[in-house]
Formats: sequence, C-alpha cells, structure tokens
Amino acid sequence: MKRKLALVLVALLVATTALSACGKNKDKDSTTTTTTKEQGEVKDKVESTGTLVIGTDQFNGVFSPFFATTAYDVEIADRVMGKYLISNDRLGAPIDGIAKYVAPEEVKDADGNITKTVYTFELIEGVKFSDGTPITADDILFTYKVFCDPTYDGSATIYTTPILGVQAYKYDDPNYEAAIAAIAEKVAAYAPTIEEITPIAQEWADDNAMPIEDFLPEGGYYAYTLDDATSRYKAQLEKEYIAGNLASGEVKVPEIEGIKKINDTTVEVTIDGVDPKAIWNLGGIQIAPAKYYGEGFKKGDLSMVKAKNDSPMGAGPYKFESYENNVITLVTNENYFLGQPVTAKMKYQVTATANKLDGVVRGDTDLSDPTASPEMIEQIDAAGMHYELLDNLGYGYIGINAQRINDLNVRKGLMHLMNRAPAVKSYYDDLATVIERPMSRVSWAYPEGATEYYGFDTAKALEYFLAAGYTQDGGKLMKDGKQLRVEVGIGGDGNMDHPSAPILTAMKIELEKLGGILDISDVDSSILFDRLDAGEWDMWVAAWQATIDPDMYQTYYSDGPSNHYKVNDARLDEVIVLARQTNDVSVRKELYTEALDIIMDQAVEMPVYQRMNLYVFNPNRIDIDTLPADMTAFYGWSMDIQTLQAK
Repeated sequence: MKRKLALVLVALLVATTALSACGKNKDKDSTTTTTTKEQGEVKDKVESTGTLVIGTDQFNGVFSPFFATTAYDVEIADRVMGKYLISNDRLGAPIDGIAKYVAPEEVKDADGNITKTVYTFELIEGVKFSDGTPITADDILFTYKVFCDPTYDGSATIYTTPILGVQAYKYDDPNYEAAIAAIAEKVAAYAPTIEEITPIAQEWADDNAMPIEDFLPEGGYYAYTLDDATSRYKAQLEKEYIAGNLASGEVKVPEIEGIKKINDTTVEVTIDGVDPKAIWNLGGIQIAPAKYYGEGFKKGDLSMVKAKNDSPMGAGPYKFESYENNVITLVTNENYFLGQPVTAKMKYQVTATANKLDGVVRGDTDLSDPTASPEMIEQIDAAGMHYELLDNLGYGYIGINAQRINDLNVRKGLMHLMNRAPAVKSYYDDLATVIERPMSRVSWAYPEGATEYYGFDTAKALEYFLAAGYTQDGGKLMKDGKQLRVEVGIGGDGNMDHPSAPILTAMKIELEKLGGILDISDVDSSILFDRLDAGEWDMWVAAWQATIDPDMYQTYYSDGPSNHYKVNDARLDEVIVLARQTNDVSVRKELYTEALDIIMDQAVEMPVYQRMNLYVFNPNRIDIDTLPADMTAFYGWSMDIQTLQAK
C-alpha cells in the first residue's frame, strides 16, 4: 500500500452508485418512479441481446465482495454480486435490497434509554445465486463471519459496529478485554529503535519522492513514520495474540453472539445501544455463496476466500466471464431476481481519462465518465451524444482554523470577504451551484430553504475587524502592534487552477483595501493536506466526499479525528451526540439543522459549491429511454441495469 501523506476524505459507507442527474435529450416523466416489477415477483425469461462497452479506469483485479478496494473493482463486484441486503431509494433512505427492509426494533430500559437495537433481514422470496441455488440465511451468516474473521484484512469495518459479541469472535477469546488492555499498555510504552524505524521511513520517502531524512528522527515528517511504526507494532501484537488463541485448533468463540439465524431465510442482528449508521454497516453487504467462497473455510483462515478474488460469483445481474487485455467481460444472469438483463453482455474497457469522450464518439465504448466541464459539454453536444449531469455526493469549502484565528469577529469578517457566486460561475458555469450550509445538498439532512449566512460585504467585514479590536492606522489594520495577516493554502498545482481560486484572489484585494494581508500559498496537494493535518494553515481550500449517513462526529466534534477547524462548542458537541442516539430521521434532521447553524455561526467553514459529475452515452448504441428515470445522488444509471437495452 502506498504511504502518501494524508488526504482529507471521508469514505462512503455503502458502495452505491452516487449519481444525480439533469438529463440531456430525455423525454421522461419527471415524477419519481420505482421499478416496474416488484422485487420477488417471478419474472418471465427474456431473450438477452447486444453488448454494451463501458469506458472505465484501471482495475486492480480484486473483484471480491470482501476485498475489492478501488471504485472500479467494486463496480465489477457490484455487477456480479448484486443488490446489497438493504438498498436505498432516490433520496438515500433504506429500502428492500435482496432482503426486506424492516425498521430496527429498539429495546429500552425502565428509564426509556435504548439498551439494544435489533435488525431483522428477511430474504426476498425466490432470490438465487447465478448458478441457480437459493440464497439462504446460512449464506448471510457466512458473509458476516468472513467480515468479522480474526484474520480479515480487507477495508470493510463491520466489526467496529457494536454487534453483541463481535469483538470476542474477532479475538476468539470470550475474555479478551484484559489481553487487549495489556496490548494497549505495551503500545503506549513503545519506543522503536532506529533499526525498526529506518525501513519504514524509506517506504514513506519512496512513496512521496522525498529524502529519507525527512522521515527519520529530527525530520519534519517523522511523526508519520512513528505513527506507522506504532500502528504496525500494535497490529503485530494483536496478530500474535489471535494466532495464539487459534493455535490449538480449538475455536473458543465459534459464533457471533448478536447474529442469529431465525429460519432458513431470516437473520437477526443485535447491537449494543443505538447506532444510526448500523443499518448501512450491517445491511450494506453483498451476500456471498458459502458453497463457492467457503469451501474449506475455517475460522482464522481466509485463503480459500481470497483464492476467488479474481473470479467472483454471486446473485447479480451479470456473471463474470473473463478479464483479459484490460477488458472485463460479463454475461447475463438468467436467475437475477429482478429479471434477466435484456442486454446480453457488458464489457468494461480500461480507457485513459483524456480519451473517455473520444472513445464513446468513435464507437470504441458506449458509455463513460469524462471529467465534467463546460468545454466537455460543448464537445458532447457537437457530437450528438447523450449525457447526464450528476450531482456529486460531496462539496467544496473554505475552512478556517479557530485556534490560529481565535477571535470570532475576525473569522466572521473574513467570511464577509468571500464572494462565492462569481467564482463558481466562472469555473463551472452551470455545472456547479453555490451552497449555504457545510453539507452536500443531496443529503436528506441538508436544511430546506437554507439561506445565505455571510453575504459578500466589505463594510460588514470591516465592522467585525474593528469589533475584534483592530484599528485602521495609516491604511493598515493594526492590533497590539501587528497587522492583520492571514495565510491560506490551496492545492492549485502552482497555477491557481481551482474553483475557489477567484474567491481568494478577490479576497486578497479587498482585505488589502481594508488594511490587512492575505498570503495565498498555492501548493501541491500532498503539502496542503500535510500542513492541514499539522494544524499549520490559518485557512485552507478543500472538498469533502460525503457519506450516505450525515453523522458529524468525525469532522465537527471537539475531539473528532478530522476536526481540522478546531471548533470547540459545547452545544455543537451535545447536538452531534444526540443525533447519534436516535434512529428517528425527523429528529436527526432537526438536530443537524441546528448543528449546521452553529458551525456557520462559529465561522469555521464557508461552504462554496456543489459540483456535478458527468456520464456520456452513445444514443446509437443505447436505448436512452431504458435509463432510470429521475436519477439522484443515490440512484444512478446502473441501479436498474437489468432493463438497460443495447441497440
């Protein structure tokens, strides 16, 4: 794994296709629709014809539902494995997947506190794997056990959900707490030797094209090496502990206490307390056939599961056929529970980003995802192609470090100098819009009717600077003998090529007119985020990738791991925690509306833009009317892939 200096991103919890559309050349009813066939209904066989070729990025070749990591490998796994236990509607709310969606049952004590939450997953009637065998509760149990296995080293973190007994299962020790506490003590006291540090520092240096000295003691980036070495030491201790528990061959914890088979088609999962994200952690899995992936399976040995990484099999609309010469070929699954796909084959062709549109226009591919820009739209129009503009599940922002700029009035003054609309329009034209709260507007938690909090107003900015104790002395904003000076970091590759760059250049001019200084540092992205992690920017420009659940703990809680704003507000902390203690969406929505207002009032983040992604389709090769109607950020072109027709 490459050890790049840290980036500020939030991973999606569920690998749904995140698309939202403003269609081009579409004559479809704008009313929200659902699929025309109910899930579980017996489908008539169809004659599948034609082939669609999709231009995509490079694959890693790991198409496993357990171990795929890149978005492109995951997409192949999605086609083969099929629907998740729980799917989502066009607004991101949970609905039936291959199991029926049932609202979780909350178990409360005498005081009304939620002590447990119970999730029930009952399979849709008649669901089968592509080989024709029925999916059963045993397949669900097998899938959970792989994700929670002591030796599981994939990217999923289902085992961090507070499932009853999951940690005892992972460590294969019903009394694991004392051993884990002892490991934590050893890790806290760990002082790596130079012999241990040097090879790790070399890896960091190689992966970032930097001198090794930067990652050795006394080097500016030694903290990265030390953290890495400490993490490896902890992982090694835990690995040795688990290996010792499994060494006898006698499994001490054969089952996960909170996961129960109710009958052949139903599984019940119980978690400790309440966790609104649990529905996506538990329901956001694709069921793997135990007979295929689990042959020879034994707790603590996933070698047989990994042996199938390059040859997936599941219950999806397509079956995996081959991966040769950068082309993946999938063939129709006649047993797909939503109906046999009408297009016989899907081929995924690795295509350079710069060539994605040309490939569709030439007929080498039938659909792809070139980078959205006004110029790209003009080219698509000129070529007579169909396109969908797709809201990105994320947003761009300008952040302020409240510890470095610790006067609220100064932060508010800076906010009033950010003229967002002209910048967004000049960079994106109509491919992005200004947003008014720090959250992707496609989220259900984005406040309806949110209005501008800090308008561009230089006079108001001056009022706040004066309220902070600054005076205009000789054309300079001065306080305690120092001129107001702010440094802002932006990753514009040295040429200020960034949608928020015009905001900063205009802000610099206006602040200088008032007597202050704005130093704009246009740096490489790795440097930008490295300094951000170190808390060294007064302000910075970046973007968040959002999650299907809008939990704010990571980014805005006082002790949150990604609280780069250094915001520390007692009421904000309280609201964030309250929103994590209920599954009631209406209550959470009210709480998040309040939280977003607090964040804005603290003037630590200016939301800037909601941009759009782009998908282009060749109407000569695809029946455009068979694309899903009313695509959203959570319901993209592939959600009804069984009805997508090649011409």
